[in-house]
Amino acid sequence: MNDLTTTHVGPLGSTIHVLRADPGTIAELAAIDWSRSFRRVCLDPVRGLVTLMAPSNLHEDLTVILDRIVDIAGSALTGGSKGLLSTRLRGRSDPPGTGLEPDCAFYVGERAKGFRAALIEGDTKAEAFLERTAPDLVVEVEITNADEGKAERYGQMGVRELWRLHGRRGTRELRVDFLALLAEGAPRRLDASGVLEGLTPDDVCDAVEAVRFGLTHDERAEAVARIVRRRQRASVRLREEEAPYSARPARRRESGAAAG
Repeated sequence: MNDLTTTHVGPLGSTIHVLRADPGTIAELAAIDWSRSFRRVCLDPVRGLVTLMAPSNLHEDLTVILDRIVDIAGSALTGGSKGLLSTRLRGRSDPPGTGLEPDCAFYVGERAKGFRAALIEGDTKAEAFLERTAPDLVVEVEITNADEGKAERYGQMGVRELWRLHGRRGTRELRVDFLALLAEGAPRRLDASGVLEGLTPDDVCDAVEAVRFGLTHDERAEAVARIVRRRQRASVRLREEEAPYSARPARRRESGAAAG
């Protein structure tokens, strides 16, 4: 397998080991506790890939920031959100222990409420919910060559939307792509999130910058609240502009009234 192993450094400074193997070998590798050495692990028998990441400090910093942004914005815009930290997602036919581990994953709205109800019933119910219900949104903070085909895999699992952050260590360069995912077919680029009710990539970039340099919890929360209010105002304006014009109906003359 050594001939099929590559190691490289990602744009945010993380070290990524990529191994290529057949599905049977990957199923056997799932028995290893990779978390002792690597924070992000992908064991994908469909693509024949094992990806092991030792994330940089910048990678982890941005992951925490995106988690906070989606949590606050999701709660405000959809009525609820539940983050799924260090959760490995797999297709129903994939071997146990395999799967993809996004940097962030979230239930929002109705799925968040369903997951909370399962949590209240106990860990067994919560695990069963996770097995049968894909997250609404996943976030990938550091994009590498090994991520080719990953969006399609998330779509096959039932994930609705993927956010991909593009940044580079040593710069303040930042870009976010939103992708709508499908069970079959290529993902579709979005100008605004369908999961978080119109939030845009520019909104997220603005919030990342403000949250990253905020000194207090209140400053960070307000940075996210600003983009939520901006999007809510834009939504109200759009509804007002799209509302059909209706003239005030003419007052009917009372029946039986005498002419003057």
